Amino acid sequence: AAGALAALDAARRLGRLAEHGRDSRAVPHRATLGRVLALRPFLDRLYAPGPAVLAPLEDATVVCRCEEITAGQVRAAAKLGATGPNQAKAYLRTGMGPCQGRMCGTTVAALLAEAQGLPIPEAGALRPRAPFKPITVGELADLPGG
Repeated sequence: AAGALAALDAARRLGRLAEHGRDSRAVPHRATLGRVLALRPFLDRLYAPGPAVLAPLEDATVVCRCEEITAGQVRAAAKLGATGPNQAKAYLRTGMGPCQGRMCGTTVAALLAEAQGLPIPEAGALRPRAPFKPITVGELADLPGG
């Protein structure tokens, strides 16, 4: 349903479909999306991942593959005073590899939250830094003004 709504909006923006045509065709898709989204909170609670999914139990588990940082190292950084992923980055370089924390950021936050007895959102998240994805020197040189 969300894809159909996006397609209808794209067709409208490209001038292939009038606004009233888009809106009338969107009615059944919006109804479907509403039904699906109404069920989502229930499913999220019913099938919530266990704590070990985000915060590995074993200290030897590698959580940051780019920098080869283990869960034990993140827990040790928490004992040294790292309260959030950005402080852990300063201690350990988590989130500084090629993935820029896209693969490990949530796990690092979960481990730090676990160490402090906090909900994961309260541990914070990595601050995004440009470039958001690794680029080659050639791509950088091809940028306007480069």
